[in-house]
Amino acid sequence: MTPVQPVQRDASAEQMGRQARAGIWTAEHLAQRLGEINCSSTAIICIGNELRGDDGAGPAVARGLISARRWYVYDAGLAPESFVMKIATTKPDLVVVVDTLDFGAEAGAVEIVEPEDLRGGGPSTHGPAPTVFLQAVRMLHRCRCVVLGIQPEKTEFGQGLSTPVSAAVQRIVEAFDILAPEPPGPGQSTP
Repeated sequence: MTPVQPVQRDASAEQMGRQARAGIWTAEHLAQRLGEINCSSTAIICIGNELRGDDGAGPAVARGLISARRWYVYDAGLAPESFVMKIATTKPDLVVVVDTLDFGAEAGAVEIVEPEDLRGGGPSTHGPAPTVFLQAVRMLHRCRCVVLGIQPEKTEFGQGLSTPVSAAVQRIVEAFDILAPEPPGPGQSTP
């Protein structure tokens, strides 16, 4: 889990009510926010340790997106660095890292964070922070990178996902489903 700088919101986000201010957006609102940065070719890198409670949110999102047709989806688990070459080879326009981040919000809140807003490049609950991984990606392939952070409730060993984080995982999967085009027909390939 990596800490982040406090997130600054624009005036329109402030008017969306308490839940939006807390980052507890609907799938539709999250899809709209993701759509603003979505590119023609997107890689989704899901990071986390499933043995540490809510830190397993990233792999849970990967499982939910297994049938995604529009993106390259990688369940990076504890070793996102193992996927740097795959990302460089596929050359996506956008890399979205899904990981738990402590940004001081209500458990289950979701934020889109720019890599430069992450604090610390040192170890998180599952290894190097996403900043180190994203630096490696950018060294091999110039592309836009963002982190889709999920505020955890608990990250103790032997715990499952909390109810708020499970709901966040579902909203994220639904948001990507909203953005996904229809599945390809017979004879068409997927990324």
